[in-house]
Amino acid sequence: MRYVVIGAGAVGGALGGRLFQHGHEVVLAEGEAVLTAAGIAHAPAAELSGGFDVRPVGGETREGGSTWQSLARGTGSIETDFLNGEIVLLGREHGIATPVNEALQVLARQFAVEHREAGSLPALDLLDAVGLKV
Repeated sequence: MRYVVIGAGAVGGALGGRLFQHGHEVVLAEGEAVLTAAGIAHAPAAELSGGFDVRPVGGETREGGSTWQSLARGTGSIETDFLNGEIVLLGREHGIATPVNEALQVLARQFAVEHREAGSLPALDLLDAVGLKV
């Protein structure tokens, strides 16, 4: 289940560049609270907050992870219903509020359906759209 928490944080990068640290921490905290309430073993959010080092492979670089790539390909589908959606569903089942994950899930689906460009939402607009203030 570690991937669920990581995936939840990845959506912000696909929609609006990098989420500010506060936004990233909130997404991870929601995921961690839900997984704990559900009794699902997972890595602590603090262990995941360092991010990942993306390096060129075969001389080719990439802009982001799989969520970003889904938007860039413009297929109209995106994995957030399974990643953020799982956090939202488990949150409902265990009485844990997940407003930021839910907002990211809805926004990412909207981006996919409307074929909006990956990273096209300014970070401040993204934070506002998911109800976070800087």
